[in-house]
Amino acid sequence: MIRAHDVDWTTGHLPGQVCGVPNQLEDMLSPDPAIRAGALEGFYAEAHDQGAVDPCTLMSLPFLFDMADDAATPDRGEIVGLLLSIGRESSDRDPEGVYFTVNGVASTAHVDITAEMTVRADAFVRYAADLEPSVRRPAIQAVGLFLSDGERAARVLAERLPAEDRIAERLLVVRTMARLALRLPETKTTVALWLDGLIDDHEPSHVDAPVRLSALIHRALIDSDRVPASLVPRAIALLRESTLTPTADKLCNGCRRCQSSSHVRGRDVVSQVLPPHLAAERFDPDHHWEEHSPISSVLRTLHTALGELVAERTALLVAQLNSADAATRYDAIAMTKDLPGTLPRPVLTSLLGLLPDDWAAVLVIQGGFSQWWVSRLRIAPEDSELLLDAVADHMATLRITYGGDVWATDNALIRRAYQEAVMTLADHRDPRALPDLVRSLETRVDDWRALYGVGAYPDAAGRLVPLLADGLRNIDPARPHAPIPAGLYLSCLADLKSPLAISVITDTLTWASRHQSWGVLTDALNALATFGHDAQPSHSIVRPLTDAPDKEVRAAARATLDALTTPSETEV
Repeated sequence: MIRAHDVDWTTGHLPGQVCGVPNQLEDMLSPDPAIRAGALEGFYAEAHDQGAVDPCTLMSLPFLFDMADDAATPDRGEIVGLLLSIGRESSDRDPEGVYFTVNGVASTAHVDITAEMTVRADAFVRYAADLEPSVRRPAIQAVGLFLSDGERAARVLAERLPAEDRIAERLLVVRTMARLALRLPETKTTVALWLDGLIDDHEPSHVDAPVRLSALIHRALIDSDRVPASLVPRAIALLRESTLTPTADKLCNGCRRCQSSSHVRGRDVVSQVLPPHLAAERFDPDHHWEEHSPISSVLRTLHTALGELVAERTALLVAQLNSADAATRYDAIAMTKDLPGTLPRPVLTSLLGLLPDDWAAVLVIQGGFSQWWVSRLRIAPEDSELLLDAVADHMATLRITYGGDVWATDNALIRRAYQEAVMTLADHRDPRALPDLVRSLETRVDDWRALYGVGAYPDAAGRLVPLLADGLRNIDPARPHAPIPAGLYLSCLADLKSPLAISVITDTLTWASRHQSWGVLTDALNALATFGHDAQPSHSIVRPLTDAPDKEVRAAARATLDALTTPSETEV
C-alpha cells in the first residue's frame, strides 16, 4: 500500500487543477487487472504523454521504485518499463534546457529525474537479475543507460548473458553492451574485447548463432564508421545458422490485425478461427509493433548502418527472405520498403516466392505493391510484367483452392490477400482484375474496394457504368456519404470518360438538387466538368445551380458551365 495522497501534487499545475497521478499510482496496485491497466494508461496520458516529463513525473518516482522493489507488486515489468521510459526520455533532453508542461509551466524536472536514475541505478542491477523476464528486459537496458560506472555496468551485463535462457534477453544484453560503449567511450575497449570473444566462441550454449550475429554487427559499428567488406557475408552465414523459429506457429484466436479485416460489406460472415499464421510475441522494444523475430532488430541495425550500399543490403535481404525461419521472412518483407530506389530484381523475386504463404502474401501484396498504401514498393518498369504475372498466378491458385469467388470468401486472411492482389493488377490496368471488380459491383460484396480500381478500365464502360448507376441509385439522400460516398461512384464515372456516364451524372444532379444534398451536388458537378463540351446538353440542368444556397455548389456550377461551353482542343 502506498500513500500517494500524502504528497502535495500541485507543482507544475495551474491553480485549482486536480492532479490525477496519486489516484493512478494507487490504482496500479489494484487486484483488478482492468483497473491496473487503466491506471497505467492514465499515468502515461497525464505524466508521461509522448515521452513528456514534468514535476509530477518526478514526484512519482519514489512510489514507482517502491512498487518495483516489492516482489508482490502485480505487473512489475510494466512498472520497471515505465521507469526506464521516464529515465531515457529525461536523459535524452538538454540538461541546460527548460521545457514546458502541457499546462504551460516551465520545468527542469528532466535534470532531477536523470540524477535520480543515476542515484537509484543499483535498483536496476537488482531488477536485471529478477526471476521475471518482463522485469529483467527493461532493467537490462536501464543498467546500460543509468550506471555511471561504465566498467561495472559492463561486468553486470556480461554476467547476464550466460544467466539468460531466452534469446530475446540475450540479444538485448549484446545490444545494450554496444550502446554502453557509445554512451561511455572509456568502456569501448572492454566492450570490444567482450564482443570479439562472443564472435569466436562456439562452445557455450548461450553463445549461439543469433548472439554471434548480434556481436558481429555491433562490434563493427562501435569500432568504425566504415562497414568492413566481410561483414555482410559473415552476417549472412550466421543468419543461415539461425534457423530456429523463436515462437511456434499457432492458430489465431482473433488478433487485432485479423479482426480488422473480418468484416465483409454486403453480407454477414460468421466469426471463425483463421488458419495458422505467426502470432508471435513482439521482441524488440524499439519496434515492438513491427518485429516478429528477435533476430530482426539486429538485422535492422545492420541495414541502417549499410545505408546506401544497395548491393550489400540486397544480398542481406535475399538471405532474410529465404530464411528457414518464418518470423525472419515476415520481418524482412517490411524491411524491403527501406531500400533506396527501385526494388532490385533478386529482392522482388524472393518476395514473390513467398506468395504461397498466405500470411506472407498479405504482407507482400498489401504492404508492398498496392497503390492504396503510401509506403508501397517501387518496381522497375521492366519488372512490372514479372510482378503482375506472379500476382495473377497467385490469384489463380487461390481460386483453385478456395473456389471461384475468393473475393468474398469467409476466410478473412485469404480474402484480404486476394483482394489486394486484384487491386494491384487494377493499379496497372491489367485486364485480369476486371472479372473480380465486376463481380464485386454486381454482388455489392466489398464493393467499396473495387471502386478504387474500376476507373482504370474505360474500355469496359459498357459493363461498369450501369453497375455504378445502380450504386448511386441506392444512395440514401439523408446519408450520402455512408456506407460508400456518392462522390466515389461519381469519380469512377469521371475516370471512365464514357458518354454513357453523362446521363447517370445528370440524373444524380437532379435527385441531389431535389434533396439539397450539397456535397453530392458538388461532386457531381465536378465529375460532369471532366466531360467538357461533350456534356453541353446538361447546360440547362447546371445553370440553375449557380444560384444555389451553398457557395461550394455555386462555385462548382460556374466552373462546370465554363467547361461545358469551352470547346476542346480537338474541336478547335
